Amino acid sequence: MYKAVYGEGTNHNAIAASYRGIADVYTDTGEYTKSLHYLTLSLDMTKAIHGDNTTHIDIAYTYHKLGRLYHNTDQYTHSVHCYNMALVQRDRCNTAHLPLYTAVLVSLSQTLISSSDYKHAKGLLLLALKHSPTDYCKDTRANICQLLGQCCLHLHQYRKCWKYLYSALCYYESLPSSNWKMKSLAQVHLYISYLCLHLGHVSQAIEHSGLALDLVEVLSVDKGNVTPEITRLYTDTKHMTLGLYSTLTLYVDV
Repeated sequence: MYKAVYGEGTNHNAIAASYRGIADVYTDTGEYTKSLHYLTLSLDMTKAIHGDNTTHIDIAYTYHKLGRLYHNTDQYTHSVHCYNMALVQRDRCNTAHLPLYTAVLVSLSQTLISSSDYKHAKGLLLLALKHSPTDYCKDTRANICQLLGQCCLHLHQYRKCWKYLYSALCYYESLPSSNWKMKSLAQVHLYISYLCLHLGHVSQAIEHSGLALDLVEVLSVDKGNVTPEITRLYTDTKHMTLGLYSTLTLYVDV
C-alpha cells in the first residue's frame, strides 16, 4: 500500500518500517530467510534515506533485529557484529534511547552466553541492570537477573547465582499471568535445579525441576504455544528431572 501511495522505487520511512514489520511476522513463524530479506531491504532503504554514513535510531533498531535474527539461526559472529553496530548507532544519537540500549545489551549478552563467553556477558548484563530502574520494567529486570544467574552458575559463583535467580523468581511472580511468564518461571526453576545439583542438594533440585516440568507441560497442552524454544525447554527439563530421579535412586540404593 505504501508503495502505491509514495510510488514504486521510492525510498520512504513508512515503507522501511513496513519491511521491518513484515520481517517480524516471518521471524515469529520461523521463516528466517524471508525475515532476513525484508530486514535487509529495510536497512538499505533507511540508509538510502538518511545517508549511508548517517546516524539514525531506525538504523540502530534494524541492526538490533538483524542481531536477534542471526542469533536465532546460530550465526553468533554475525549476531555480535549487528548488536555492536546497533550500539554504535545508538551512542551517536543525540537522545539516550535507554530502552533500546538495554535491549541491545541483553540481546548481546544472550549471544555471548550461547558462545560460552560468560564473563563478558555478565559485564554487559550488570550494565543493563544499572540502566533498568527498579520502579518499572520488572519484566526486563527479571530477564536480566535470570541471565545473570546463568552466567554466575557457569562461572561457579554460586552465592551470586542464587541471589540473581531468586530475584528473577520474585520479579516473574509479580507479573500478570501469561504464557511468557510461565515459560520464564520454568527456565528459572530449571536453573535453580542446576544450582541445587551443583551444591549437592538433590532433593531440592528435583523439586525445582518438577516445578519447571509442570509449567512447561501446561504450556504444551495448547499446540499453538509450542515454539522451538518451548520444545527445547521441555526436552532439557525432562532430561534433568529423569536424571535427578536416577541419581536419587542411586543414593537410596547405596
